[in-house]
Amino acid sequence: MAAHDFTADNLEAAGALGGSPDPGYIRPEAQRTQAALEHWQDLKVGVIIHWGLYSAIGQGGSWSLHRERLGEFTDPPEHFTGTDADYHDWYYDQRRTFHGREYDPTEWARACSDAGMRYLVFTTKHHDGFAMYDTAFSNLKSTAEDSALGRDVFGETVEAFRAEGLETGVYFSKADWAHPGYWDRALPVKDRFHNYDIAERPSSWQQFVDFTQSQIEELLTRYGTMNVLWLDAGWVREPEEPIGIDRIAERARELQPDILVVDREVHGVNENYRTPEQTLPAEDPGHPWESCITMTRSWCSLRRDDPAKPIEEILSNLLQIVSRGGNYLIGIGPDAEGRLSVPVQERLAELGAWLRACGEGIYGTRGGGDARGVTGGGLEWHHTRKAQTLYAFALLTGGGPLEHAEHGGTAGTGELPVEVTLPPGATSARLLGGQDLPLHTTADGAPAVSLTSSPTMHAIGLAVEM
Repeated sequence: MAAHDFTADNLEAAGALGGSPDPGYIRPEAQRTQAALEHWQDLKVGVIIHWGLYSAIGQGGSWSLHRERLGEFTDPPEHFTGTDADYHDWYYDQRRTFHGREYDPTEWARACSDAGMRYLVFTTKHHDGFAMYDTAFSNLKSTAEDSALGRDVFGETVEAFRAEGLETGVYFSKADWAHPGYWDRALPVKDRFHNYDIAERPSSWQQFVDFTQSQIEELLTRYGTMNVLWLDAGWVREPEEPIGIDRIAERARELQPDILVVDREVHGVNENYRTPEQTLPAEDPGHPWESCITMTRSWCSLRRDDPAKPIEEILSNLLQIVSRGGNYLIGIGPDAEGRLSVPVQERLAELGAWLRACGEGIYGTRGGGDARGVTGGGLEWHHTRKAQTLYAFALLTGGGPLEHAEHGGTAGTGELPVEVTLPPGATSARLLGGQDLPLHTTADGAPAVSLTSSPTMHAIGLAVEM
C-alpha cells in the first residue's frame, strides 16, 4: 500500500476545540440517564458520518466560511477568486448543483453494520447552517426547491441504519453562519463568532436562540428514538454566546427520556460523556468517554475513492480505546457524489471480520484496570473485563493469520509461537475465534499458555477465565 498523509486538520488552531473551564467530569444524577450511559458504554464502536455542502467542494467541513485564513481546511478552494463576501454567496450557491445522486443510505448502513458498528451519529447541520433534513424553520435545507439533493437525507439515513440494528444519534452545530441572528452580514464578519453586540441587540440573539432550540426539538420529535444529542461548536457557550443549553438538555430529556446530551468541549453537567477528537487519552480518565477519529484524511471523502487508514492503525486505536474504558467513534462520509469509497469499504469489511471473531471481548466490556493481566511473548497487551472474564489483545505486526479456518495452512507473522503468562487465578484460556488453550505452569509457578497460531488477522485475542 502506498503511503498516504492522514494528518488531521488542526481544529484547535481554528478555535473549534478547548478553551472551556474544566470543573471535572460531572456524573448525571438522573437514574435513567445513568442507565442510558451504562448502555452506551456497552456499544463500544460507532460511526459518525459527515456529509453536507462542504462535500460538494471537496472539503471535510464548512470551515472555509470561517473568516480567519489559517490554511488548508479553513480556506476556500484554490480555484476561487473573490472577497470573503463573494465566497459566502458562492458557497451557499452550491446547494443548486450538489445532488449526491450516488448516496445510498442502505449501502452505508449495511457496510457499517457488517463492520460491527453499533450506533450512528449523523451530521444534521454543520456550522454553515445547511440542514440535511426537512426542517420547518429554514429554506436552507436538503429538501428545499432550490436544493439539488431534493431529499430528507437524515430521515432516510436513520431509517436505513435502524433497519440494520444500529442506534442513531443527532450531530448538530450550535453555530449557524447562515442565520442573520448569528452573522449579520450588514456588519463585518471577521472570525467564527457572532458579529454584533448581544447586549445592544438582545432580540436578534433571542431569535437565534429560539431558532436553534426549535430545530433541535424537531430533530428529537420527527425522526424516532435518538441515543445522543451530540452538540458541536463548543465556542457557543456561556457567557459570550448563551444558547440556553440547560433548557436544550432539559427539553431533550422530556422528548427522549433515554437520550444522552453531549455539549462537547463545554465541560459541565450537559456533557454526559467526553469526546476527545483525533486523539485518545494515555490512560483511563475515569469517566465515560469516546474518541472520534477519522478513517480517511478528513471527516468525509474529499475525492472519489479517498484512501483509508490501514486496518492495523484502526485496530490499534480500538484496542487502546476499549482497554482504557472508552468508545471508538469512527469518522467516515460520502464524497461529493455521495459515494462510499472503495478503501473505506475494504477497511469496514476487515474490521467487521475481526470483530465477528473477537467482539466478545469488546462489546459490553469495561477497561482492564490496574490489575495484572496477560504478559510476555514480546507483545504489547491490552485488556478488557466482563464479569469473571479477562480479555487480552495484542497486535500482530506481521499481519497473520498463522492458521485461518477459511483457508487452512499456516503463515508466519514474525511474533508467534510464543509463551505468555496469565494472571494469578486464571483457570482456563481460549483464543477468540479459535480453540481452548492448554494451561501449563512456568518455572516460577505462574499459569501460562503457548500461542502457536492466530485465528484472526492483524491482532490476536484471548479470553481468560478467572
